[in-house]
Amino acid sequence: MGLAVAKSLAFKGWKVSIIDFSDAGEQVAAELGGIFFKVDVTAYEALGNAFAKTWEKYGRLDFVFANAGVVERDSFYAAQKSINGVPPRPDLTTLKIDLEGVVLTTYLAQHFFRQNKVSGGSLVMTASSGGIYPSPNVPLYTAAKHGVVGFMRATAELMFRKDNIRVNATCPGAVPTGLVSSGWDAFSQDLMTPLEKVVDVINMVIDDENMYGQAIEIIVDKHYFRGPPDWSDEKMKAVMRTTFTENPF
Repeated sequence: MGLAVAKSLAFKGWKVSIIDFSDAGEQVAAELGGIFFKVDVTAYEALGNAFAKTWEKYGRLDFVFANAGVVERDSFYAAQKSINGVPPRPDLTTLKIDLEGVVLTTYLAQHFFRQNKVSGGSLVMTASSGGIYPSPNVPLYTAAKHGVVGFMRATAELMFRKDNIRVNATCPGAVPTGLVSSGWDAFSQDLMTPLEKVVDVINMVIDDENMYGQAIEIIVDKHYFRGPPDWSDEKMKAVMRTTFTENPF
């Protein structure tokens, strides 16, 4: 998904910087005339260096796509043998990459967007339909993607108000990418969302200078803007709106 977006932007004349844990993006970056960094998005210093080198080369930052993601391979529900009466620690890699990686990317993007001659930029986080609906077979992935949607909603208003940074999230359904090595066959072809549709939605977000705080559900050839839950009552609305004030406590 990230490479498809990079190709789309480069085709329109953008200069691109590709960050990936694998070497897959190196050749693409070279073909697009861009730069490549092999980085684990949970490694803050390495990720920060990639941002700094990108800024050093281009002198500006207009768009960041926080797209890194994995899904858990082991069942959360599997019975485990205990060690000294306690089961082994679960593998939380999915939470680290899918949520912590987005948080770190957002933190760095905010810093460099502020360095532009005029503060501002566009950040799109990749969430998932699993960030809106429960996906019981992958509960850690579901938790991370719900976290991404919540993090986007929590940051969007203040970042736009303070620094003209537009934060949004995409929530696609089943898209044939490398997220899973197998399993796509379980989905009927008429339920698959083409990669091109996701790219089109991201380009729409980039082009709309007034769009922020949107969770955009994408399914097959359609997309929907999914707002936060309705307030239960006016008192709860007043409580939560208080937290929209910077440093309210």
